[in-house]
Amino acid sequence: MTNISDVSPLKVGCGKFFHGKGLIALLPGEIKRLGGKALIIGGPSSIERVMSAVEGGLVSAGVTFKTVRHTAQCTIEWAEKYAEMALGGGYTVLVGCGGGKVIDQTKCASCFCGLPVITVPTSLATCVATSMVAIMYTSNGQRDKDVTLKKEVDVCIADEDLIGTAPSRLLAAGILDDIAKMPESYHKKMSVRSYRDCSLKEYIQILNSRCIYDFLMGEGRDLYDNGINAKRFHDAVLTNLLHTSIVSGFADGSGQLAIAHATYDFMRNYNTEKAAKFLHGEIVAVGLMIQMAFNGFEESEIQKVRDLMSYMHMPLTLSDIDDDVSENALDFFIEKVAKSVKLSNPGDIALLRKSVKAAL
Repeated sequence: MTNISDVSPLKVGCGKFFHGKGLIALLPGEIKRLGGKALIIGGPSSIERVMSAVEGGLVSAGVTFKTVRHTAQCTIEWAEKYAEMALGGGYTVLVGCGGGKVIDQTKCASCFCGLPVITVPTSLATCVATSMVAIMYTSNGQRDKDVTLKKEVDVCIADEDLIGTAPSRLLAAGILDDIAKMPESYHKKMSVRSYRDCSLKEYIQILNSRCIYDFLMGEGRDLYDNGINAKRFHDAVLTNLLHTSIVSGFADGSGQLAIAHATYDFMRNYNTEKAAKFLHGEIVAVGLMIQMAFNGFEESEIQKVRDLMSYMHMPLTLSDIDDDVSENALDFFIEKVAKSVKLSNPGDIALLRKSVKAAL
């Protein structure tokens, strides 16, 4: 008999996912459906962009709302404050507008207060608008323990007109963060050839990550050059904001967030001030070079990814993200990354050491 306490839900999907042009107009109706009184939390610059597009509609619909500009780190403490603010003010729904950190901040607050959450992403830099986890930080910018949501995001409104105004640097970071899903899904699973070689959950993860990788490697340059006018921009919104988070949901507990994301955590934890000026996807992309080498990808395939990064003016090496690459510093990096991804076999650690050369 199954022990019910050992069963965890599959954390994938989103209650409603809207993507297309002009869809911010749907926000007032969704707020009314969820009680009609919204605490709207936005990033330093995104809150104006969103409110200028929707404030008139909110007023016309008779929606009660309060806006908050979040300028601090994404922390447990701030989530608790927003949860208290929401409950104390009688709000019925939280709305997170902007980039990854402010949306995760809002998701975490909704988890603490039990209210539904609507996300309004303003770029494609990460997939947090629909993911079931909130990535948290300390007040000084180091990584803190993640918070897993108790249920899926209720609504995501991905308005392509809003997203299309984001800087190309954010788009590039999102493309590489998503591309990383495939090599990380293959971490220590390069022998997988069919569903018979692993669990079906892992196979779904791998196949979907391959789809994302192929799509973004094929369309990356056009997306970067043309943004909202790119041939497959509509598909890129779906891929970056929903498809990628579904892969992460299927990967929960299976090691999908491997060397590339361990490199990100290392930089945030041990080079916090230096890392602050780089985007999540930029740091992950440098770690991706190490991940692909560790997996045993052909150098020609690694070079294709490197060429795309170069085309989009992204950092390519550990030095490019201001990491110390002296011998002692690299020893420390290898030690921490190996621990993070649970590499203890001397052969695996030696392979990691060799693979780091791909990012030097």
